[in-house]
Amino acid sequence: MTQFSIVTINWNNLAGLKQTYQSVAAQTYRNFRWIVVDGASTDGGAEWLATIDEPYAEITSERDKGLYDAMNKGLIKGSATEGYTLFLNSGDFFYDEHVLQKVADAIEQAPGKPRYVYGDYYLQNAEGRLTPQKAKKIEHLVLGMPSSHQAMYFENERLRNVRFRDDFKLSADYCMIVEFLQGQDHQRDVLKIDSPLCIFDTTGVSTSRRFDALKEDMRIRREVMKLSPLHSISLYVLHYVHTHSKLLKAALGK
Repeated sequence: MTQFSIVTINWNNLAGLKQTYQSVAAQTYRNFRWIVVDGASTDGGAEWLATIDEPYAEITSERDKGLYDAMNKGLIKGSATEGYTLFLNSGDFFYDEHVLQKVADAIEQAPGKPRYVYGDYYLQNAEGRLTPQKAKKIEHLVLGMPSSHQAMYFENERLRNVRFRDDFKLSADYCMIVEFLQGQDHQRDVLKIDSPLCIFDTTGVSTSRRFDALKEDMRIRREVMKLSPLHSISLYVLHYVHTHSKLLKAALGK
């Protein structure tokens, strides 16, 4: 029976944390650990977490050095057992109460034990409107994230060998996925589920950080994926134009 480690990072997001908790608690599949790494929240989150009395909850509240430092703490705890780790931070939530069952069934029905499992997702804007997003083929990893990180499951034995790198402030998750999949057989070790697994709230994603992240993605392609400077820069330009076009269409209401 497949076991899951659900890692939730939180800092001063009590409303989002409660939403994530409700989503986790509603899952029909019960073989999971909920690992909460709280950064010593001062908005009542730490006190609220202290009231959680669930056998599956493993909660710590202490200062950290930022998001990816906290995610590394969660990674280490999550990957310490057998199974798979999912990063579902405060404010993130499952698409519905059957997601873990669906993922477990897919893993157990696979011809071999997959290292990396991912699927489709929805984007949710400030007005609550949902936009479906299809996961990309893993062969297109060079173009960017294959899916939302809340729709990705990492096999723990392999996950113990990677970390979120602190030299990438915005794209450490993309870098971790690239390093996680290096040397893996995409046909044997990767399992794509053609079904929505999570809803990602895009509220608060700033325009300036999107463009800064594109620069970090370019570094990852050059330094980690070992693409040529020309190839890396060309992909950066394409992503820059694409992002700018999307923002322009949004501003025009198209």
